[in-house]
Amino acid sequence: MKLFSAWMALAGMMLAAEAQDHKELPKPGKEHSLLRQQFVGDWDAVSKHEKDGKKEESKGTESVRSAFDGYWLILDFKGEHQGTPYTGQGTMGYDPMKKKYLLSWIDNMAPFAMWAEGEADTAGKTFTFTSEGFCPDLGKTTKVRIVMDVHDATHRSLTFYRPGKSGVEEKVGEIEYTRKS
Repeated sequence: MKLFSAWMALAGMMLAAEAQDHKELPKPGKEHSLLRQQFVGDWDAVSKHEKDGKKEESKGTESVRSAFDGYWLILDFKGEHQGTPYTGQGTMGYDPMKKKYLLSWIDNMAPFAMWAEGEADTAGKTFTFTSEGFCPDLGKTTKVRIVMDVHDATHRSLTFYRPGKSGVEEKVGEIEYTRKS
């Protein structure tokens, strides 16, 4: 793992040096600006999900900051899940080559990372991501759909969907956010 990380860092430095020799480095675009405007800040969060017919609700906070010269957002979440302390960290940005929004997530409850690609609606208020990964509840790899809705300057939501045991997609959880600052 150390060798891979070192190789990736070296490759990144070499590509950046080569880009500087040949032309000006790219700058964040309108998609990056859209993400910063709508997500950067501190948020109160209320998570809701249902498992085995039992509805659960928990509270948390999320801090979102701009990083890496405005290309990426870093999301830091703290709260609880099913009565257990929960912390997670993600990144969100836009890849102009793929013309896709990108999302990653790691947390203290899973030994694997989630990677997702998505698109925004024409108004730039609904971001829909898809991912494929291991689902502990189903015991297998499955597709996940994540929808982020920006309702207004102080409210947004995130809703998770995945196939249930029957194979039909179902909503498995949601988080409602209210801006603190």
